[in-house]
Amino acid sequence: MRRVAPVVAVLAALCAPTGAGAQGATGGDLCLTDPVWPASAAPQPVRFGITPQAAGSAGLVQQEGAPRDEAALDRALTDLRPPGKALVVRLNRLFSGDGEAGIARFAQLADRYAALGLGVEVQVRYHPTPEQEGDQETWERFVRRAAEILGRRRALVALSIVNEPNLPISPNTSDGVYEGVREAIVRGVVAARAGLDAVGRRDVQLGFTFAWRWLPQADRSFWQEVGARATPAFRAALDYVGLQVYPGLVWPPAPLPGRTAGEELAEAAALVRTCFMPQAGLGRDIDLWISENGYATNLGRTEASQQADTRSTLAALRESSGTLGITDYRWFNLRDNDSDGTDLFSAVGLLRDDHSRKPAFGAIRDAIAAFGAAAPPAAAPLGGVCAGSRALPRGRWRSARTTAPGGTARIAGRRLRVRIALRRPAPQRRIGVLLRPVAGGPARRVRVVVRC
Repeated sequence: MRRVAPVVAVLAALCAPTGAGAQGATGGDLCLTDPVWPASAAPQPVRFGITPQAAGSAGLVQQEGAPRDEAALDRALTDLRPPGKALVVRLNRLFSGDGEAGIARFAQLADRYAALGLGVEVQVRYHPTPEQEGDQETWERFVRRAAEILGRRRALVALSIVNEPNLPISPNTSDGVYEGVREAIVRGVVAARAGLDAVGRRDVQLGFTFAWRWLPQADRSFWQEVGARATPAFRAALDYVGLQVYPGLVWPPAPLPGRTAGEELAEAAALVRTCFMPQAGLGRDIDLWISENGYATNLGRTEASQQADTRSTLAALRESSGTLGITDYRWFNLRDNDSDGTDLFSAVGLLRDDHSRKPAFGAIRDAIAAFGAAAPPAAAPLGGVCAGSRALPRGRWRSARTTAPGGTARIAGRRLRVRIALRRPAPQRRIGVLLRPVAGGPARRVRVVVRC
């Protein structure tokens, strides 16, 4: 499983002809040709999102990128979202091999982006340490723990369990290299649902992703194995399948004559929906997401071609959204790792590595304004919003128990009247609170901040 083929050589092999003749020789379950899907339903709103952290480098290791200006990136995210529209940040590269430290780091990132008013989706990668590879019990514990901790963030809208498990190259970006990854899809989704249920987050969506495309026979085998391994618990927990598609960059590796990027994306989405998903027994009750898509501006490609490809993709996305049940779209990624880099994903950002904006930035913002999903109504943080006025030690985490709105919480052995905002009465649970001075208030007054 550790053997990794050079990415360029593999992509060259993918260019071998596989047209109607190949399908006729081996059967239609290879999903090679467009099933001819005329639009049969009106377009529907699509929830947009973007990856704000560094793009993963194709191959074995992560390449260094240009220095980041987090304030400039935050401004770009704020400007990308038109008023009244939803925007989700997709936080990538939470590896199971990183354990509790990785979960804590991503919880901090989730809090940071939630403060900007953004929804949060987290990519929970299999990517085990060598000692953990194939250890499904360790993987399940990790996923459940991640779901419980991240699920306490009200901004969390989705978890993506395992990344590109059908792609057996590029271990830095894809989990298909690692032993047991297909079993990890099923067991991970079930564990994530258990963890989310434990913290009352049935609303958080769960899915797995599929890289478009690998080898035809291998892709068929992947979907059929997912169907064979699927348990009733997995099918009940699964909400979406994420399609990761890069026309002109991964597949096809270069633009095909007479074909637009939008046509390539629509064909891929149609084949996944109508040909591959049915082989796993996944029907229209499972949403289809475009969980990664983007266009490069290096390696001979230009910002003008990126803008044109983006516009054709967004037009196809809107037209096919209702017919194919596409509910979500994620651009990969916000900023170039290195605008002059030579990696496949060095320069797929909407921003250059100096944080200036490419023309495609405006194309994405216009699409969000035109058919993006509405922003959800504001919701109280899990565990409540608390305020108090007792003089207690500041700057330390304390514990409290509460069961209902307006309750009295016991903190460090003292009683403190707090104001709790809960959607409904909840079982008694322990929450953390941080005591901080209230800006401009009396010296002894404190604010109690719930740690979700």
